[in-house]
Amino acid sequence: MAAVASTGVDSRAAAPHVERLRYRVTWNSVPVANAELLIQPQPGSGRATSVLLRGRAETNEALDLLWQMRDSFEATVGLAPIAPGRFVLRQNENDRRRETTIVATPSRLVGTVERRHRRTRRADVARTSRLYDPASLAYLIRTLPPELEQRASYAVLVGTKIYDLTVAPGGTDNVDAAGRVWPERRFHLMLHLQPKDVESTGAVLTDSAGGRRDDQPQRELEVQEADLWISTGPERLPLRLSSSTFWGWVTVELVGRGAASNA
Repeated sequence: MAAVASTGVDSRAAAPHVERLRYRVTWNSVPVANAELLIQPQPGSGRATSVLLRGRAETNEALDLLWQMRDSFEATVGLAPIAPGRFVLRQNENDRRRETTIVATPSRLVGTVERRHRRTRRADVARTSRLYDPASLAYLIRTLPPELEQRASYAVLVGTKIYDLTVAPGGTDNVDAAGRVWPERRFHLMLHLQPKDVESTGAVLTDSAGGRRDDQPQRELEVQEADLWISTGPERLPLRLSSSTFWGWVTVELVGRGAASNA
């Protein structure tokens, strides 16, 4: 997705039960896809020590005629503090198949990208307190305290590339989603689109709060921006994500919530 103390995490945000969240994706207000997220805390010593996340997204029949997507992911995220565990993303888009795996050890994050008819790509980087996989970083943002007043910077390993993400507070308001009005806190996300490629380099990142993590000269970065609305109640639900792209506005919005029946 300046810094906050430690991880800035409120451990109370971890869901105490299995939960299913359903989302609708629109492009310029036209529905194009549906997504679902399953959140399942993993108990240990009387309380959840990690959380299992399962998600899927698929385009609807209208968009399937032009571009078909059937993506899914599964991840284990450590709690208190939020930390990477294991992340697997399976991308099935038209005739393209790609599987990205990131596994955390006590000192390293190991990424693997497999594609049909292509060589397997690997990355092995040292862990730092600000380096995450996509799922653990998303869960961390969900648990950022509503009173966050300063921007926070993180790094995210996506396969064999590391991106910088800045999260800035964007104010409070109310959002109508999933049949009710939620008090929410908005965060502004800035993803820097010039990653550091760490394929098979054994790269070592620093824990410094600012600046580039390599020896490349400073230059203006291309940035993908988005706004994320998260409820301020104990649920800390991701309510809406909206981003402007070259083709128009893409919005992901919560449309349903309930306990999972087959977790």
